[in-house]
Amino acid sequence: MLNFTVITIFPQMLGSPLNHSILKKAQDNGLIKIDIVDLRNYTSDRHHTTDDSPYGGGQGMVMKAAPLVAAIESARSQAPEACVILLTPRGRVFDQHTAMQLSREPNVVLICGRYEGVDERVSAFVDEEISLGDYTLSGGEPAAIVLIDAVARLVPGVLGNENSAAEESFTDGLLEYPQYTRPEEFRGMKVPEVLLSGDHERIKEWRNRQSSAVTRQRRPDLFVKAGVTFKSAGASPAQAAVYLALLHYPIYDKNGQVVTTAVTNMDIHDICRAGRTYGVRGFFVVTPVKPLQKLALKIIDHWETGYGSQYNATRKEALALARICDALDDAIIAIERETGAKPILIATSARPAGKRTSFVALKDMLNRQTRPFLLLFGTGWGLTETILSQADYPLEAIEGSADFNHLSVRSAAAIILDRLLGCR
Repeated sequence: MLNFTVITIFPQMLGSPLNHSILKKAQDNGLIKIDIVDLRNYTSDRHHTTDDSPYGGGQGMVMKAAPLVAAIESARSQAPEACVILLTPRGRVFDQHTAMQLSREPNVVLICGRYEGVDERVSAFVDEEISLGDYTLSGGEPAAIVLIDAVARLVPGVLGNENSAAEESFTDGLLEYPQYTRPEEFRGMKVPEVLLSGDHERIKEWRNRQSSAVTRQRRPDLFVKAGVTFKSAGASPAQAAVYLALLHYPIYDKNGQVVTTAVTNMDIHDICRAGRTYGVRGFFVVTPVKPLQKLALKIIDHWETGYGSQYNATRKEALALARICDALDDAIIAIERETGAKPILIATSARPAGKRTSFVALKDMLNRQTRPFLLLFGTGWGLTETILSQADYPLEAIEGSADFNHLSVRSAAAIILDRLLGCR
């Protein structure tokens, strides 16, 4: 069960929208639970004040830190591992990938901002800040309703047809293909013949083409972000979707001990740029350590929504590939939900090993397969045997002309992507 807790000063705003249709059925069936918390219950004065004037002057009021933090700590006392989200215009823009990540959380706490904003010190008590988009609402309550609806429908069992969510717009980064129902002809407009043919392979191909065409026409930003376009001189793109995962646990140190390694700015930055160059669908930064996840998000947000997004728009485009997850299994689940198929795992390693798949053979598989591929990269002294044993194919090591074999992981990732997805 996925538990939502919404902290608000207007609980009445949420009652009706959250108790109809799919959300009501999901609650009745015990698939999700939604608790509405009145922030005024955590105030200490007789007027139940939740806001005050801003230091330094200015228009409007600011929500006070003490009641909000008290409400957050109360929620965490019931669910210590809850993901606490502040809904604010300055947060990371909410999208389908974020919805998928949140659908795997057991507990999500949503803080509805109001007025001119929230006391900055509250940020120290939240895990993430999220915005619905580049516009301003009167408060976080409408945003909470949208987020809950988008996330809840991805929880297994909430939708009547489990395949519905997999085929909707944004699930694979593109807009959904056109839909038709009876009658076959309406005011001279006919249903495309292919949809009446009963040929499922032709229908699938038609829908894929239409999805790409609609996205290219109406949302070219999504088309580019999804890695659909390929600039090559006569070279055809890989048929399979390719994803990358950089593991920071479980990883070997130089003594062969299993450790957790640190997240670095350069790894995230450069692998995203290489991934965007070669049409990769997504890049997962894998670490179970919450402070390291926050650091990774800070790096990504600098280029997605911070100063970096204005300074260099192409970096923003590249960093959009990055996602954060706790474990390799989370990345596998996310890819399966996006593509409808479990990814083929490719392990990379510089250590000597037995039989390995060549770059030529893997490139051929990418051109023939329709299942997605997930390339696994290690940090520290490389992937553990546990991870290597999970892989479907171990990839041959990169070999240079010298006897030095200590490439950085971001250099190795760029070389491997060029060999597998390059135009040659």
